[in-house]
Amino acid sequence: MVNPSTAPIPLDLRPFGAAIAPDGQRLYFTSPDDTGAVFVVDTTSHSVTAKLACPGARAAVMSPSGDRLYVAGDPGNQLFVFDTRTDTIVETVALEGAPLKMALTPQGTRLYITYNDVGQVAVVDTASGQVIRTIGLGGELLGVAVAPDGRQVYVTDLTGGTLRVIDAATDTPLAMPPIAVMPFPRALAVSPDSRRVFVVHGQDSTVSVVEPASGTVLTTIPVGDFPMETLMSADGRRLYVSNAEDDSVSVIDTERLVVVRTIPVGGPPAEMVRTPDGHRAYAAGFRTKLVVPFDTRTFSRPVGPQPEGVALSPDGRRLLIATTGADALAVMSTGETQFTAGQAPMAIDVSPDGATLFVANTGSNDVSLIDTRTGTVTATVPVTAAQSVAAAKDGKHVYVAGSGALSAVEVATARVTGTLPVGSPTAVAVGPDGRHVYVTDAATNSLLVVDTAQLTVVGAPVPVGSNTTALAVSLDGRQVFVCNSDTGVTVVDTVSLTVTATIEVSDGPEYVCVSPDARHVYLSCPSASTIRVVDAVSRTLTGDAIPVHPTPQACAVGPDGRRLYVASAGAGAVEVVDTATRTSLEFLPAGPFPAALALSPDGGSAYVLGSEAEVITAVDTNVTRVPVGGRPLDVAPAPDGQRAYVAGSSDGTVSVIDLASLPHTTGPAIAVGGRPQAVAVSSDGSRLYAADQASGDVVVIDTATGAVAGRPIPVGGIPADLVLSPDGAHLYVTDSDSGTVSVIDTALGQVTGAPAPVGVAPSALVVTADGSRLFVADPGQDAVLSTDSATLTVTDRANLPAAPQGLALGPDGRSLMAVLPALGALAVIDTATLQLREPPIPVGGAPHRVAVAPDGLVAYVTNAGSGTVTLVDL
Repeated sequence: MVNPSTAPIPLDLRPFGAAIAPDGQRLYFTSPDDTGAVFVVDTTSHSVTAKLACPGARAAVMSPSGDRLYVAGDPGNQLFVFDTRTDTIVETVALEGAPLKMALTPQGTRLYITYNDVGQVAVVDTASGQVIRTIGLGGELLGVAVAPDGRQVYVTDLTGGTLRVIDAATDTPLAMPPIAVMPFPRALAVSPDSRRVFVVHGQDSTVSVVEPASGTVLTTIPVGDFPMETLMSADGRRLYVSNAEDDSVSVIDTERLVVVRTIPVGGPPAEMVRTPDGHRAYAAGFRTKLVVPFDTRTFSRPVGPQPEGVALSPDGRRLLIATTGADALAVMSTGETQFTAGQAPMAIDVSPDGATLFVANTGSNDVSLIDTRTGTVTATVPVTAAQSVAAAKDGKHVYVAGSGALSAVEVATARVTGTLPVGSPTAVAVGPDGRHVYVTDAATNSLLVVDTAQLTVVGAPVPVGSNTTALAVSLDGRQVFVCNSDTGVTVVDTVSLTVTATIEVSDGPEYVCVSPDARHVYLSCPSASTIRVVDAVSRTLTGDAIPVHPTPQACAVGPDGRRLYVASAGAGAVEVVDTATRTSLEFLPAGPFPAALALSPDGGSAYVLGSEAEVITAVDTNVTRVPVGGRPLDVAPAPDGQRAYVAGSSDGTVSVIDLASLPHTTGPAIAVGGRPQAVAVSSDGSRLYAADQASGDVVVIDTATGAVAGRPIPVGGIPADLVLSPDGAHLYVTDSDSGTVSVIDTALGQVTGAPAPVGVAPSALVVTADGSRLFVADPGQDAVLSTDSATLTVTDRANLPAAPQGLALGPDGRSLMAVLPALGALAVIDTATLQLREPPIPVGGAPHRVAVAPDGLVAYVTNAGSGTVTLVDL
């Protein structure tokens, strides 16, 4: 079993190439450092089990059978062939040039090696161990890949900016011009159908998508900083790109040709390999003595103690989780909401009531006013120039600074009420009482204090040094902190308008924010990838630098001062830092290239501006927790999404949550008695059904009145789960004690027929969209049982490697998700064949329930043991 840890694995030399055994048990990392070596790493223990001498070891390729490892040596111009059963070199092949990259044919019979120094590709016959021919292409060759169909070989020309194509049948260049791509192409990957080639460009941080048949570039996809290598998923749906300067991996959807996720990793990734099941990948650390593991399919977030039942709102935008250990319903957003503003947006702020965003658009020299609830631009106000923006605390005015001017905009009328000439403003902030605006002016290396009533400068400019990048005002308005990337922070007294302190910070701070109690100032330092903390009272640096993900940008402190939110350009996320422990807690996906950031007044949303993608992303910063009945186990939303119903197993109630209100509120609890275990809502929302394990009954509730409707319906035993047929005519109830399924006629409110035996201990169940089949989880047999809904006879079964608990069907009905608590994994079952589509996907500790997004792209798994929800890329 692969080690679940994603902590970097230390080596004593810097790795270069990477390969993995076909069974996924051993990794091989080469290093040309010192005299050269190949490290063998066990994927279970994440420990180095052997260090093999290999002069100048660079690129590495594993044979399809796994018994041979090919390693290119430079200097020395040699190909070393290792027998992986003995970890010894069994053959050495002399090469005519300096080898750089290698690729095997699908059958493993030929090996193509790029000679970087002479513009050639060597072809090695692996059976004879001989170079059988050399293909001259010219240029500075780098990456090489063989198409999965084995018909063509693709080579990148670094200096020529082209993709070269070789006919693998004749080992000659195709009679077509080289395909022009973006400059400095490096690595490449070919789609499983051999119809597309993905080419990485390290200098401009993009991936070109090439159609070789037509010789055209279909599109270019922006990725992270200094992308180096590519890795294709086995099914070809995802392409992983290692971003060495960002400590991240970009995940590209190869059908939609967009980045769908950015994975922060524990070091600078370069060459990558994936495990056979595709759930884990390992990257050679770029210029570091590390191997960097990362999960390719999953991402987990903390949600509270012992999460159990999980459901999605009908629109799929909110995730509802019953947290048993907290007696609460956790509500969280399932993704980011993106807005668009003007041209080249550069700065952002939010109104005091959180209703309006103000975006300074440098390209169009205007400010956009955006409604945060709808994401629509309500007004666009032209200004002289727009590079930074700050809103007054009363919400009546917003101030926009740009080259040559400071503009005052009246929010109510969306018009400019005044303009003040300023040489070269770099940042702007408004005092808490709204009487003064503070502007740093690079033309005079000073801080200007502006009277907002007259829009005139008060007093003499305050010298604050060159290279000012940002400023912040303390909440009491008595101090202004000016960020200077060369020297540190300058502190200005707003009463005397004098510099009272200059705090040296060598990390190169470029962004600044102040805690609500005005006791701490946080400095974001992109070049050092740190956050420095200044004690605002003593005006000294306090504590060690807080390490964060590479290239931190703007920051903001939550209203309670406990969390620091940092726009992480490298991670494509907002990094959340605990201000007490000074540790990173989690990463919240925030769209491409986050730079500027503004926090809503309640701290519930972070609005993040993508510097290159020209979008604003609204990020849900916390998990809303709504108090409910004791030990909640299950949750069901109403069809209109206005309410959610939560079964409180320890107090015999069903809590009713108003999801339409903000904040969400809890109405009067509905007493159902006993231990409600599961709940289901009718398709019209008029009836709620609750399974009571104490009485063995199903209780029917009128949702309009909140009252129990009629007598409880006895089903006997210990009802574990219930589900309504698509037409609402029948309710199916599992009894894990007696091993049966009962059918309730919802119109009559009574059980029809005798309970039918289904398995040993049936628990969770789901019904197909046409209502013809039930899938029943049977932990007693480590199986999911396919059951005819009309006759309640078991017609087939899916055998699993462990006992299943929660179930969920994909929207197209072709995939069935089953949670396996003992393995900490999610099984994906093909409903047509009842076979596993792939090995179970590792999630968290003691997973219990699962829900699937309406588009079928993501599964959400609650992990009762680790207090998290895991998002699984399907």
